[in-house]
Amino acid sequence: MTGLALIDPTCCYYYISQELAPGGYAWVFPKGEGKANVGLGVQADMAARPALDYLVRFIEGQPHLAQGSPVTLVVGGVPVALPPERLVTDGCTLVGDAARQIDPLTGGGITNAMTAGQYAAEVAARAIEAGDTSAGKLAEYEERWAATLGRKMARNYRLKERFEPAQRASKDFGRLFAVAAGM
Repeated sequence: MTGLALIDPTCCYYYISQELAPGGYAWVFPKGEGKANVGLGVQADMAARPALDYLVRFIEGQPHLAQGSPVTLVVGGVPVALPPERLVTDGCTLVGDAARQIDPLTGGGITNAMTAGQYAAEVAARAIEAGDTSAGKLAEYEERWAATLGRKMARNYRLKERFEPAQRASKDFGRLFAVAAGM
């Protein structure tokens, strides 16, 4: 969006509400000069309406956004599923959406992708330096991911599968998730 005079360019904004974005969140990422990436994600099994309806309602409900004008519309799905069996093969590593490194409860993945990208880059740099980009050499990335954020994503996937959408939308589940996530 453009024409957003009241956006602090040094702050990213996140809005979490089941009414606003069921099973997800809305965001405003300033891009300077009165521009921002404004969007939201919802879990399809928790949404009563199309995601675009939630986005329009979010923008109209925020005076500092309602004054702006949309520039482009980007839509798509996020792969909220178990990761592939392998994240590496000879000469290749999967990271981010390609590796399904999305939090199954929130749909968030930017931080996960950046962390995985760092792990992959560090391992790939050593592999290239050693002249060995085999799956065996790149497996360290897969192991680091599994031992850290991969473990958390697996837990959150189990929670998502265990509880029905209505249960996940409850305040009690939100509190349980916050405690489990260490928030």
